[in-house]
Amino acid sequence: MSKVFIKENFFPVDVYNQITQEMFSVEYIAPPKDLREALEGSYWHEHKLLEQSDVGVVTKKLIKDNFKFNIQQLNLKYTMVGASDMPRPHVDSSTGATHQCLIHMYGEEAVNNGTGFYHKKENDELELSIHVGFKPNRAIFFSSDVYHAPLQWAGNGSWRYSLATFFF
Repeated sequence: MSKVFIKENFFPVDVYNQITQEMFSVEYIAPPKDLREALEGSYWHEHKLLEQSDVGVVTKKLIKDNFKFNIQQLNLKYTMVGASDMPRPHVDSSTGATHQCLIHMYGEEAVNNGTGFYHKKENDELELSIHVGFKPNRAIFFSSDVYHAPLQWAGNGSWRYSLATFFF
């Protein structure tokens, strides 16, 4: 069964501030060409992190503590997202990930700057069913078979920075 869980104030304030500052100082690149083509454009940029990095270690511990999820393997990256032209619902289970945790880090606090979750209707069309507005330091934990997408396309959104983590 697919589920979505939310945790406010995920990182302690000092750790949140350190990570946010680091996010502003790293270089972001467009995702691989096959992903850009599959999703009809590059609306995000990313900076990959090592699982053994300080951010990886603290994130892994907090996910285990807050969501009671035992992580075997972790893939994490900073993302800079601004999907303002159209919704692009997708699942991440095709990458082999079983679950993920998206942590909103920096951006305008607004519903349409957050993340939307979709469900399939009878005719395989996707319908937006959950809005999770952007709020700094908000973690959203969900199974990778859940359709999701940034909500900036709905208006009044801006670029946002997040920490995306995928579990295998």
